[in-house]
Amino acid sequence: MTTPGSRFQPAVEEYVSAIETHLRARRGVEHILTPRDFALARAWYEAGVPLATVLVGMDRAFEQSANVSSLTYCRRRVEELAAAGPRPEIRPAPPVETIPLSEVESLLASLLDQLEKVRPARGLSFEPPLRKIREVQDLLAVAARPNWEYVRSKLREIDDDVSAAVLSAFSADQLEDFRAEAARAIERHRGRVDDAALEDAKTRFTLQRAREKLGLPRVSLV
Repeated sequence: MTTPGSRFQPAVEEYVSAIETHLRARRGVEHILTPRDFALARAWYEAGVPLATVLVGMDRAFEQSANVSSLTYCRRRVEELAAAGPRPEIRPAPPVETIPLSEVESLLASLLDQLEKVRPARGLSFEPPLRKIREVQDLLAVAARPNWEYVRSKLREIDDDVSAAVLSAFSADQLEDFRAEAARAIERHRGRVDDAALEDAKTRFTLQRAREKLGLPRVSLV
């Protein structure tokens, strides 16, 4: 696939072509990325989202719905996994004007409610993210036009703090089940991306499944 502006960026071309090929294989029909989908794939590349993470996230989207018709339908699943691992310097984010304040408040309230029900292992605590959630809630309650860059940085900190402690809420057997599921998810991509990227995707998948099991939504996707 060659697109305007990409022919002199072979790394981007290879990354996007792998995504397009996988989307075609999962749909079972000939498929060419739309300009919107290409822009999304390029944004992931520029944000440092590993290719393996994108491919596994796409698989999760197809497992959730048989009606995936474009890369955009996979966005949330991909960015959930991207957010689960080490945070890149830049993370894809929607324009500020498209973010409903009510959505952020709802996500924070849901995460707070679920975290208060979880009991991590001795010596670990969800207190850091709980405190930051309340701080952001207080800010949004009084700021009609909040500083979104600041809010986003706090939301990312909250997600990172939750991920740092979430595995401690599970038994060794439960963690092994998550890792086995992650291993199966990445295996189909072995040989297409390097082993280090696959291990990274496995770690992200395991963290995301742990969060899903406890009903802990990600708040840094807004």
